[in-house]
Amino acid sequence: MEVSNYIKMRDQMQERFLTYDQKEIEGKYGFAFDDDYFYVPYLFEEWRVNRHTGVVEGSKDHFLHVHQGSFNETLTIFDLLCCGKKEIVLAGTYARTNSLKGTIKGRTIASGVHDSRAARYDGHVEQLKKACVSLSGKPYSPGDAAFVFHVFPFLPLVFQFWESDEEFPPVLKFMWDENVLDYLRFETLYYVMGDFLDALDQAFDACKTEA
Repeated sequence: MEVSNYIKMRDQMQERFLTYDQKEIEGKYGFAFDDDYFYVPYLFEEWRVNRHTGVVEGSKDHFLHVHQGSFNETLTIFDLLCCGKKEIVLAGTYARTNSLKGTIKGRTIASGVHDSRAARYDGHVEQLKKACVSLSGKPYSPGDAAFVFHVFPFLPLVFQFWESDEEFPPVLKFMWDENVLDYLRFETLYYVMGDFLDALDQAFDACKTEA
């Protein structure tokens, strides 16, 4: 079976990780580590990075069962460990993805990138709220369904959704701590949002089934 370019790039990143000084990564942001792994909670799973191979693995049962990280998951965790500032200094205030300090005004990766997800949730706001609660989201305002989650234990992410009305289509937005680019690159934020929405979709489908 042909290996995708994303898998090839993920594997290259694993090899590159081994070139970093792992002593500088030990204990970064208070994450646990041992002789074999760095442990990094990311979104809704436990993750670990093999110190000898660079392979990133996720688990939902304390590593009794594991699966290898995707390109998005692997890059995001490496971005934080290898490139993020050593000390955590959050602003405590939020900004939209394209309005963060240090970005070019109006810069965006793709216009309307979340439109299909917004349309999917439209008319199902109660199920969406239940899905957010099931993922340990904390209520936020404004928004018809708005919650705060954590990408990493110290790094919050705000999810906001507004249903459509007679004049406007449904709207889905994200906000980040204004200092997030000290820890993740701008492009990586889109990988995180994609991973978050994939997990939210699963929870949303489960809540719709229960309803």
